[in-house]
Amino acid sequence: MKITLRTVSFTIIIIICIVAIVIAIGSQFIGKNPKPTNTIEDPINMTEQNKQLAQNFKTLFENKLDYQGSNINTLGITKTSRDQDIIYTAVSTKRVVENRYDMDLNIPIVNIAGNTSVEKFNEKIQSLFADKANDIMQNAVQNTIYTIDYMAYVNTNILSLVIRSTLKEGNNPQRVIIQTYNYNLSTNEEIGLGQILEIKGLNRTTVEDTISNQIQLANEEAEGLKRLGYNVYIRDLTSDIYQLEWTDNYILGPDNKLYIIYPYGNANYTDEMDVIVF
Repeated sequence: MKITLRTVSFTIIIIICIVAIVIAIGSQFIGKNPKPTNTIEDPINMTEQNKQLAQNFKTLFENKLDYQGSNINTLGITKTSRDQDIIYTAVSTKRVVENRYDMDLNIPIVNIAGNTSVEKFNEKIQSLFADKANDIMQNAVQNTIYTIDYMAYVNTNILSLVIRSTLKEGNNPQRVIIQTYNYNLSTNEEIGLGQILEIKGLNRTTVEDTISNQIQLANEEAEGLKRLGYNVYIRDLTSDIYQLEWTDNYILGPDNKLYIIYPYGNANYTDEMDVIVF
């Protein structure tokens, strides 16, 4: 078969047209990753690593003080008990009475003398945690499971303590209470969240936006589970507790990360909490 110049020309034109069509179609997709709809973008501070740390928060409680390699001299700190560390386990006990209670208690104490804020926090530990254990032992009439554990860290000169209690009384929902305390070992005074933000160089507006977004995302998930019939805790997004000046529970934890904690069991019978890490 004889191939003419005219045939070759037509073939080239057809090839060119096909390539042009392929390029035109491909250009509609290359370099474009459409964002999913109905989602809230995560602020830059809530990295994937920090999300994982928040999810692992419940595994931190090892009933000890971790100095994180901080080169802090505690010899200049006046202790109530000289032979103990600045935080130690004052009560460690397991008690079981069949059909009444099952308790596993590790209750810490802040071992710093002559400071009013330390004294008040130790009084809170007694009234909120130890007194509840005593009440259970004396008055429990239904099977009650009660645990107390804690974790403490020193990051540079900041001492942070977080205490957790878990309570399950009969058929009542499980309740988790969290209390934290933060102390500046250099100035010998309690340190607030605003001061910690300044030390870490965190922008207040960015932190507030991150909290707002993460709480909204958590609540959307809870609303979805509720529609499926699950009994879940629904957050009040208008509550003042999410404003930084009303945020009570926070610590400087592993690797000097700031953990901001919203434990809803402090005021309700629930074990739900939100933890946001910076």
